[in-house]
Amino acid sequence: MEGGEGSSNGRLRRSQKPKRQLQKRASRGITFERSVENLSRAGRETLALMNRTRQILLNSIPHNLCAVFDNSCLHYRWIRSGWLVEERQKLAGRLYRYYYDPMGQMYRFRHEVETIYRTIDENNRVVIILDD
Repeated sequence: MEGGEGSSNGRLRRSQKPKRQLQKRASRGITFERSVENLSRAGRETLALMNRTRQILLNSIPHNLCAVFDNSCLHYRWIRSGWLVEERQKLAGRLYRYYYDPMGQMYRFRHEVETIYRTIDENNRVVIILDD
């Protein structure tokens, strides 16, 4: 048996699988302060309300990289004005997203936010009757 046989030569063995790619992150390379600068006026008002009501400020959570986004960010155009998305990235790389409404209420999942949007749209329907 030669030295190259049976040894690791950089090729993947059949039993080894390639690592799956992590989801794309909007906050890569952006600091909390920079993300706050990019917020719209309505987003800053929501952030100020959240900071007044929270015991721990968003930027001071230990072992987390934190950034906030609103509908002015390309990835979150679907968010309505005044809503915020907080991205917390753990040191191990896991990404958590939290959604906040203009009153500071937190939601953990996008589908919750979309359900609220549908409910708001259904309750605010306007019927126009045209008489001839």
